[in-house]
Amino acid sequence: METVNVVVEKTNTGYSAYIPDVPGVVSVGETFNELRTNVQEALVLYLETSLEFGDKIPAVLSGDYSVAFKFDIQTFMEWLSKIMSQKGLSDIAGMNESLISQYANGVKNPGPKQLKRMEKALHRFADDLHAISF
Repeated sequence: METVNVVVEKTNTGYSAYIPDVPGVVSVGETFNELRTNVQEALVLYLETSLEFGDKIPAVLSGDYSVAFKFDIQTFMEWLSKIMSQKGLSDIAGMNESLISQYANGVKNPGPKQLKRMEKALHRFADDLHAISF
């Protein structure tokens, strides 16, 4: 299964996205949830149109694929702040809250190891949430 990487950027009115491996597919949304839906719809429309006109389909879309959203750290922290505090992220990642705040405000940029640490912590947290039932 291929992974379609979608680059997410913050705009004045919400979010925009583009897919480097699929030129011409772009989307916007006021919220990340709206953007995610719009990206999926844009991909479906792209595939339908390509098939209809006999255009070549990029390899990443030629079979089964999943979609992964790539954020820069400031855009991600802005989105995350609507659903989780910086304190919460620092707790699950085992990182200093002040450092998380500096990343969120663009004072510092995390290195690759710090980015991977936060990513792994968020994925563990998502797994924990997924395991909960009521």
